[in-house]
Amino acid sequence: MKNSKVRFITRTAILLALVVSVQMIGRMLPPGVSNFIVGPLVNACLIVAAAFAGLWGGVLIAVLSPFTSLINNHAPIATVLLSFAPVIALGNAVLVVLFYLLKNKNQILGVAAGAITKFAVLFVGINIFLGVVTVKPQLAKTLGVLFGVAQLWTALLGGAVALLIIKALGKAIKE
Repeated sequence: MKNSKVRFITRTAILLALVVSVQMIGRMLPPGVSNFIVGPLVNACLIVAAAFAGLWGGVLIAVLSPFTSLINNHAPIATVLLSFAPVIALGNAVLVVLFYLLKNKNQILGVAAGAITKFAVLFVGINIFLGVVTVKPQLAKTLGVLFGVAQLWTALLGGAVALLIIKALGKAIKE
């Protein structure tokens, strides 16, 4: 019992630290490039967490990651994203839960179902958010792009990366 708790805490902490590191490195990249590098890598970490830290390790990282991203984000958009962060956390959690539930049957299906549902949560969420919160038209357009179809592609790409990592680590890590 004690070993499983230590393993859970260790794996979750390492993967959360990796997510934060990727987010911080992403701050050094141009915004248009950053989203398509950081997004897939964070999604990959979420799926790897679901595979190796379990459902709750993956969900914990999924919920914390939008907030850790905002802690070191000094862009003007960060203040707006703070109020949208719970929706991002929900989208991330959906990705993790669906992958976790389907991983033993079909990992590719788990990634696809998680990515599509995450996209749907974020797409619906941003449209509701923009209907409630008043933002400048250019910011609304940017948010629409960031939380639109781009989320589907970053989740699918992150899932593909995660499946490669899971396959490679699966041989080295015994559950």
